Amino acid sequence: MIAIIGILAAVILIGLNASRETAKAETDQREMTGAIELYFIDIGFYPPDVNRGWDPGFIRALPWNPDAEAGETIPPEYASSGANCSHCPPDWQNVIQARWNGPYLASWPRTTPWNGKYDYNYWADGTTRYGCVVAAGIYVGVQGDYLNNNTIPAPAEQRMIDKGFDSDHCLNGESQMLLWLLNH
Repeated sequence: MIAIIGILAAVILIGLNASRETAKAETDQREMTGAIELYFIDIGFYPPDVNRGWDPGFIRALPWNPDAEAGETIPPEYASSGANCSHCPPDWQNVIQARWNGPYLASWPRTTPWNGKYDYNYWADGTTRYGCVVAAGIYVGVQGDYLNNNTIPAPAEQRMIDKGFDSDHCLNGESQMLLWLLNH
């Protein structure tokens, strides 16, 4: 009887922890949606698309990586911001420096609830990720770490799909959480 109660308690705790992780990702998505709205009001355009782990400009005016400041080893492919601001004016960095009135978030989350990294994406024409179609929009990718470890477990990703927080609707180890839908 005690063993059965112990097993049931373990199953319940695992379920609660999984729900907590998904809820944390949803909270991060809502906070970033608010940040992007405030950023746009101040700047007049959305932040640039940046590499995994990089804050696009919600904490500081220009993209930066809090992991670099913390001394974390970052592989070369993620060491620069990779800022792509094709939707921005030619002098976008100067415009941001002049108009930025943040921070727009209390802090940039260094990890996802599954110890991966967030990846801010601006896809003007939409994209295909691992065979899954993602509509034109601004997303925060919930992805693995820099080595692509610590991706979203399938049950957690399925919960995100069921709740409408995974916009690619595919079980692929990452979630594309919509921040803003772009209309053409």
